[in-house]
Amino acid sequence: MKNVEDLVGAAVRDLADNAPRPLDLAAAARTRGRRIRRRRRTAIGTAALALTVVAAAPFVIVREQAPDSPATPPPAPSMSATTAAKGVWEQQPYQLPGGLVVTALTRIDVGSDNPAGKTLKDGNVALDRVTGRYWALPWDYYTIWGAPAGAGSLVSDGSSNLLSVGGEGVLPTPIPGGAELPGPQWSRDGRRLLDTVHDGYVIRDGVTGRITSRGGGGATATCPDFCYFTWLANGTEVALPRVDPKVPQSEAKPDTIKDIVVYSIATGQRIRTLPVAGVPVDSDSWSPDGRFVMVFDQAFQTRPKHVVDVETGKTVGRIPGTNVHFLPDGRILSIRDTKAEVYDVRGALVESQTLPADFAGRTVSVGTL
Repeated sequence: MKNVEDLVGAAVRDLADNAPRPLDLAAAARTRGRRIRRRRRTAIGTAALALTVVAAAPFVIVREQAPDSPATPPPAPSMSATTAAKGVWEQQPYQLPGGLVVTALTRIDVGSDNPAGKTLKDGNVALDRVTGRYWALPWDYYTIWGAPAGAGSLVSDGSSNLLSVGGEGVLPTPIPGGAELPGPQWSRDGRRLLDTVHDGYVIRDGVTGRITSRGGGGATATCPDFCYFTWLANGTEVALPRVDPKVPQSEAKPDTIKDIVVYSIATGQRIRTLPVAGVPVDSDSWSPDGRFVMVFDQAFQTRPKHVVDVETGKTVGRIPGTNVHFLPDGRILSIRDTKAEVYDVRGALVESQTLPADFAGRTVSVGTL
């Protein structure tokens, strides 16, 4: 009986790993990308787009305000990390293989009939970088995104409203303007937020939410089903995939992607294209040296992820899992339920770690101390 229970449990976990997560940008962006195309193709869509333009202001390739430096998050105190799997993980930053730590845990059961979890074991959880401990958010928010560095986190109420969260006991602060799907993406330094909007992108200060720049005007006119900008690892560029105009597109199947267009944050303009026929998973999908990017498999979007050489467009490896991140050393971290695995770019497993049982059923945000 024990073996049967184990097999059933493993099967359930594997099926759950394929289910869309709140942080799974692909599922949300597919819906948003198709919504964009429908707006372009119908008069109703045109009217909606016009209203959105009025609300968001016309896109320009200049700074909306003086180019102030983003607000600097308060320095985090010196902290140690632990890999303890039972009982004490919440007492200090939890260490993942590859040198990263867990910055937040977000629930995936939002919208179910079950009462919302609000404890360390079942709720939305954030790392308080002042105390070095984790705390459970007492509010019923939809998703939490832990910052990869700095002191903040973001939460969503399930629509387009975003709030900034500090440490334990501090009330969330609304971020003006919110964000459209698929949600905000942190820069790697934890100081800026990248939002994909109806006609391009906006960049916000990670503390105040103030828009500091805009760009990519008209870029989403050629976006595929999955339609969102991602940061490149250098923090000075963003990228958006583009459909192949020579291939008829259909709502019945994924769009055929031609390449990825890279835009400069400084000017807001397109600066080059990459021969990558895929959609980057998120901003952690770009290798630190810029040589590789992880993209979704076109036939099965949840997994595996393809590691592509950005110069040649050739796939060099495949990585299992939905929650994947390039590590500072160029290897790849994949988190699946209560297992953290490290792969090289060719897809060879090089390290594995069992995570606390409390992590099951929640999505992990990662970052540095």
